[in-house]
Amino acid sequence: MRKSFTFVLSVCFIIAILGTSCKKFKDGQSIPAYIHINSITVNPNQDYPTFGANTSNITDAWVYIDDQIIGCFELPSTFPVLKSGKHKISVYAGIKVNGIGAARAAYTFYQPQVYENINFVEDSIINLNPVVSYYPIDLIKMQWKEDFESGTVTLCAMDESDAPIDCVSGSENLELPDYPQYSSKSAKITLPADSQHFYVSTFNELKELPTDGNPCLLELDYNCNTPFTVGVIYCKNYVEHEAPLVTIQATDTVNDIPQNWKKIYINIGPTCVAYEDASYFRIYFTSHVYKNEDQEVIPNHTRLYYLDNLKLISR
Repeated sequence: MRKSFTFVLSVCFIIAILGTSCKKFKDGQSIPAYIHINSITVNPNQDYPTFGANTSNITDAWVYIDDQIIGCFELPSTFPVLKSGKHKISVYAGIKVNGIGAARAAYTFYQPQVYENINFVEDSIINLNPVVSYYPIDLIKMQWKEDFESGTVTLCAMDESDAPIDCVSGSENLELPDYPQYSSKSAKITLPADSQHFYVSTFNELKELPTDGNPCLLELDYNCNTPFTVGVIYCKNYVEHEAPLVTIQATDTVNDIPQNWKKIYINIGPTCVAYEDASYFRIYFTSHVYKNEDQEVIPNHTRLYYLDNLKLISR
């Protein structure tokens, strides 16, 4: 049976340090074998209606041999292993939680790629190309999913928003040659130079988010020319409050047009625990208001924000 894989929010690089003394190596082995992992991809053949598009931002490989951790390795990576003969290798996909390099974790919703009976030979390289999949839907819960492919959008602009949220396709979607299947549409928010900010949130109240410490993360694809913030609205005593979580920076631009879609994994779990007595939650997205010292709005370029493939998943 698969051992429980603990969700970790801190850096963990446990790497075998090689030296010249044979006394440092078990069973007298002094020459390691090597494992090379270039990248980890998400299975494109998983059920799309259930799991959505297979976009990902996998930055690390968490490697276990015979169910014992070897280390967390930033990809691409070639690393030594003091093993010989046949062993089991388990590779978990690693992410940067909230986009922070110092907060790396094995993504708890992806199953590992397991290789049985891999033969380790001293001073040789084992090349692995892991493909991971989401755990079955009876082990994880898709709390909310929005990819803007259908005619119904589950995000709405709040009353204080200066811009609506539009569903766009084709050239308006900033399609790129490598843009994934099932992502022909996306959400677009346009703020003219004389507008202040946008504010959109999930339409439905989220009443089943875990408040007991179990993992809960938001996956988000984005493309923008100005920073924006993602946060959680929680309702206590019939009053809604905001808990901002992550400010997402602008992607690359050409002539002020955002160019590159990026992906981030945002940890919602601690906020759910902090406000465990909330009657419901919402996810919100908002831009920054640019003002001078006199609190006057600073004229700015047209601000563009694209969102896609949103998934709020819990265990």
